Amino acid sequence: MRPLRVGDLIAREMEALIKDGIWSSGDMLPSERELAQRFGVSRGSVREALRLLEAAGLITIRQGEGARVSDPSSSIGHLLAQRISSPNIFHLFEFRLILEPEVAAQAAQRATSEHLQALKEVVLEQRRATDDSHKFLFLDMQFHRLIAEASGNPILLEIISALNVGLRETRLRAMARVYDPLASLMGHERILEAIVSKDTARARETMREHLKRVEVSALGAEALKGGGEG
Repeated sequence: MRPLRVGDLIAREMEALIKDGIWSSGDMLPSERELAQRFGVSRGSVREALRLLEAAGLITIRQGEGARVSDPSSSIGHLLAQRISSPNIFHLFEFRLILEPEVAAQAAQRATSEHLQALKEVVLEQRRATDDSHKFLFLDMQFHRLIAEASGNPILLEIISALNVGLRETRLRAMARVYDPLASLMGHERILEAIVSKDTARARETMREHLKRVEVSALGAEALKGGGEG
């Protein structure tokens, strides 16, 4: 079993504080510096933990404002996350294949300049993180979440965030066995290019192609896992 990274451990501790009500819905979290001092870790590890919590829909991060605790208790995303806590991986990927190409098409129509800049920055960070599978995966989750945000539909954003959580461990296993960051990065670059060009048909198709490649890797990893445990 892979050892947990510091960012994972801090994210789990922070999640527990949120679920225990120490930090309530709407509360602003302490600054990165304060969190780093509280947990005795680097600000980079805190930033990694915050990305995980954001991808899970537990917090919202606003540039210049900081991180605020979300209110997921009655949200569609929260209900979906509960439903897929022990998911059928094939069904989850089938659901993604139905949903995310249309989300990408909506993003191609509605993305603002701020959305496009954020997507470009994530892809640029991914280019720099091809030798770090964990960071690359965090950025992958952020990329898909930003596309949902660019769609302009908050319900889609909740659902994509929940799917990120439901598939995170499966994607980690897939990356551990068949880690090919360049192939994933090329898929993201093609999706981004289509969204920037406002080409809805191409955004839809490039997302579909990307998800099919991801599915093959992930399901292959799950099959190997099952064989190893049998």
